[in-house]
Amino acid sequence: MKDKIAGIALLMSLALLPVSITAQEDSKIQLKLDEAKAKLVEFNTEHMIDSLDQEKLPRLVSGGLLANANMSNFIITRNNKPMSSYMHIGGEFGGFMDFRITKHFSIQPQVIFTAHQNYFAATDTANHLWSFGMDIPVYFLGRFGNMEKGYIQFGGGIFTHFTFASNIAGKFKNVDESTAVATPATPTDTHDYSRLYSLHDNHFGVAVTVGYEFPIGIQINAHYKVSLSDIAGFYKEYKGQEIANAMIYPQSVSLGIGYRWK
Repeated sequence: MKDKIAGIALLMSLALLPVSITAQEDSKIQLKLDEAKAKLVEFNTEHMIDSLDQEKLPRLVSGGLLANANMSNFIITRNNKPMSSYMHIGGEFGGFMDFRITKHFSIQPQVIFTAHQNYFAATDTANHLWSFGMDIPVYFLGRFGNMEKGYIQFGGGIFTHFTFASNIAGKFKNVDESTAVATPATPTDTHDYSRLYSLHDNHFGVAVTVGYEFPIGIQINAHYKVSLSDIAGFYKEYKGQEIANAMIYPQSVSLGIGYRWK
């Protein structure tokens, strides 16, 4: 009797063995499915965050205003006469359009109305120069930082300057070369200085900028511009005599604030 009971128990255990194995396999499969679901949820969450970040970037095309204080003077080279230039304070105001190419790169043209002052000294005379004009720079900007929390931007480019009105006291006249008239250096000087000292109104050059933009769109910016074109109309020789061979390049530095419309 005992042998029959043992035999029946053995048969029942053998019958239940596939069920146990199947349950273990199902458990493993379910575990793998749960892991796959977790990874899918994590991927979707990261993708959603990336999508939200893209939405928080500046618009593809945006614009704003700029206001700066500036200091300007002349770089004088090849100077065989005692000439020098000293910076004086001025101001700037204008606007910009920003064309975003990627998250970290944009092209930004600006239109800036400028008021420049400096002192231009030749021999023992100091001449006060003021001018009103317009700069049109085009910057290629890089941006680094969190677009929500603020970011640094910096870059360089080219600019063109147009002078609307200006004045140079003393013998230096900012007029057209063909009609320029200059005062003799001394009462006994018999040279005809007409057309010798003419500063051209317009020039072009290179510019660099660096700044920081806060989340609300307010900016702090610094700029440096230097002309690549010689604005001096100085003749190297007059009646066979070397009178001047100076080359003059305007430069300016500015610091100010701005605002970008989001």
